[in-house]
Amino acid sequence: MIAEEQERRARLERLKAAGHDPYPARVARTHTVADFLAQFDQPDVDGLNADGEVTMVGRVRAIRRHGGLSFVRFEDGTGEGQLMIRKDALTEGAYATLFETLDVGDFVEAAGTKGTTKTGERSLIPSRIRIIAKAILPLPEKWHGLSDTEKRFRKRELDLIANPSVRATFKARAAIVTAIRSFFDGHGFLEVDTPILQHIASGANARPFVTHHEALDEELYLRIAPELFLKRLVVGGFERVYEIARCFRNEGIDFSHNPEFSQVEAYASYMEYEELMGLMEELLSHMIRAIGKDPAHIEFQGDVLNFTGPLPRVAYGDVIAEHTGIDINLLTTTPIALKTAREHKVDVGDTDGIATVIDQIFKKLVRPNIIQPVFVIDYPAFATPLAKRKPNDPKRLEMFQLVVGRGLEVMKAFTELNDPIDQEQRMDEQEEAREQGDDEAQRRDDEFLNAMKHGMPPMAGVGMGIERITQVLTNSHNIKEVILFPTLRSQAGDESA
Repeated sequence: MIAEEQERRARLERLKAAGHDPYPARVARTHTVADFLAQFDQPDVDGLNADGEVTMVGRVRAIRRHGGLSFVRFEDGTGEGQLMIRKDALTEGAYATLFETLDVGDFVEAAGTKGTTKTGERSLIPSRIRIIAKAILPLPEKWHGLSDTEKRFRKRELDLIANPSVRATFKARAAIVTAIRSFFDGHGFLEVDTPILQHIASGANARPFVTHHEALDEELYLRIAPELFLKRLVVGGFERVYEIARCFRNEGIDFSHNPEFSQVEAYASYMEYEELMGLMEELLSHMIRAIGKDPAHIEFQGDVLNFTGPLPRVAYGDVIAEHTGIDINLLTTTPIALKTAREHKVDVGDTDGIATVIDQIFKKLVRPNIIQPVFVIDYPAFATPLAKRKPNDPKRLEMFQLVVGRGLEVMKAFTELNDPIDQEQRMDEQEEAREQGDDEAQRRDDEFLNAMKHGMPPMAGVGMGIERITQVLTNSHNIKEVILFPTLRSQAGDESA
């Protein structure tokens, strides 16, 4: 136990000995700090308690004592205020007891009247004040901030206390999610929930997490995507559906990947990918304006991004050729693709399928050069088994991804394949790739195939990573900055604050 914790525990015992409950179940509040300050210059403050006083609550952030007059800075969820505590305004002995037991980090309830300091600081002058939650550990780094990155992510509650900008980031993320919902709701989409525990991990190229269900005595997978269940709902008659889904992929961790993440997936019947691109441009502007920013001026990692539509479209093969000189039309077999990738110093595995190899070429050599938002379109047919081929070019898919900010893929979409025979063949090809060692190949899902055979309407679908778009719109370099509790390696023992 650290020395300061011992001292705080001793003050806790003194508080109890004086007859005070340091953790009461009920507190009173008539005003938030923001309400109090907004109404301060009015002749009468609205909402006073029975004694004609304002009552506020919050966490103590700083204490300055000057004999019989002390100043306490405190904050609630709306802002920071000041208590101007006069010894003669409290009952006998209350002032001494308070400052014998009060620490920075404690929560207090204060009731009193408004007043100003000699410097004009708007304050509350309490006639009653009590501790309502005693903190027995100090705030981080002597309350001057928390800067250690690893500790910030591991001790997010302290990060939020110490760094107001972090709170602002997560408020922006919440506003983005709200904007996503309002946009899809306003365009006739129905929000749904689909299973997280699945018998087959399908809907994306990714390695799943595996778990065991004791009662069923079966292996289950945490979903890597909600796609196939959402399409089954379209088969069932919901023409437009979306889900804000928590997904899990057993993959590496870096600045743009976390094994647990959130995405929105949406499917619209009787729509194709070009129309969907236009809809997504509207969604991007809607989200950006929801957090009070200008779509034409988004600062991200030293660049100024312009999301004003229409966004540029560039073909997948063309952008690879432009940046690498590689013609993907010549990568007709896996050995050729592997050889080409290695010649360009792209790290690939012997068991990787051709789609994985070309995707690695794109990720390593092309994406980092893309700064402004662009729709990369018309991927090769083997890029995914779920997209419809282009009618005039069956070697290409009606597919796009939004790439921005030196390599972030924030959105993937395509005209959905609705031919069950073609779909079954492509899933079988994926199973063959899996048998050859590609553990990220998609699985054959017979339940989905059976649903398709009952008729699935023409439609387009999109998935967008919520963390990644939040990274861009809040100018956050690392995905961990926009996940409240990112996945970290476990630590033995307990860290001190």
